[in-house]
Amino acid sequence: MKKPLLLLTLFTVAAISASAQITINSTDVATPLKTILQANDTMPTVVEGGAGISQTWNMTGLNSHSIDTLHFIPYAWAPNAAFSSANIVVQQNSSNIYSYLANNTSQLSGLGIHATISVAGSPITVTQINSPVEKVATFPFTYNTAYTNNFVTITPATYIGSAFPPADSIRSRSTVHKTVLVDGWGTLTTPLGTYSVIRSKETKVKHDTSDVHIGFIGWQNGAQITSDSTTQYTYWANSVGFPLVSLTKDSLGNVSSATWLKALPTVGITEYTAPVEVNVYPNPAQNEINVETDPTRAYALQIYDIMGRVVDAQTITSTISVINTSAYANGAYTFSILGKDKSVLNRGKFTVAK
Repeated sequence: MKKPLLLLTLFTVAAISASAQITINSTDVATPLKTILQANDTMPTVVEGGAGISQTWNMTGLNSHSIDTLHFIPYAWAPNAAFSSANIVVQQNSSNIYSYLANNTSQLSGLGIHATISVAGSPITVTQINSPVEKVATFPFTYNTAYTNNFVTITPATYIGSAFPPADSIRSRSTVHKTVLVDGWGTLTTPLGTYSVIRSKETKVKHDTSDVHIGFIGWQNGAQITSDSTTQYTYWANSVGFPLVSLTKDSLGNVSSATWLKALPTVGITEYTAPVEVNVYPNPAQNEINVETDPTRAYALQIYDIMGRVVDAQTITSTISVINTSAYANGAYTFSILGKDKSVLNRGKFTVAK
């Protein structure tokens, strides 16, 4: 009888482990050069399910009405210098919309957004700054983690020309009160698969104010709108890099929209069919190396060590990019020249020998 009892005990332990509570840390957030496909369900039939321990959430009924491609890129590649503490930038599709994030061992923070949008046929550059930062998650992020986050999203004065006469500029301010509670853990099944997850419940209340500037009259106070509070449920898994599912509920308590991970994050770089010419010198290098290429086609340079880890990255703004290698260890390195569409224009090798 001992053998069957032992097998039963092992089976029980395995079953408990398979649905054990997990903890999310900074290492569970996607890193630059990852591409994420996020599906949008605009008419969801799924519900958020119950809270508490050892839950089972089935969301195989999620639909994909549209897809967003999210490119995680280094801060050095981004077009705005207003968010110097960012180490992750998320570019939405191929648009000029960038979200700036800071990921460290204590929390994942949303710093703001920089975007170029079309207003009445003219490109308008808009920057939104969170002050203080928005806490997306605090680490370790696990069952019963709770925090309150009060911040203001500020859109500085933005010139809009003649798009909305008689106004020539606009500015806005949103005061946000946000509360977050990790209210459950268990297993989640989506069209992508089944994962051990934790679930966070986020509630936001916003007060929005917009002002307009009219010629010689000056700034005029706009309307202040107090929006209904919104509630969002987000399901996180280890080693995925991005929330598996986020459900947003309306003021009536119904799930009004859903986003979900369509595929596991991949390295979002494709090979280019027409390589750009590259000249690297001196090689071997000591304290610096020059990378000569065409700045009209090349956008960024990325350098990897022998283990394939990124050790340096910078934008290409001139024909010759000078790389300081004084802190590099002796050995072989590889590099990639990336185009503006994040494709690889060329690859190469060089050696550091001091």
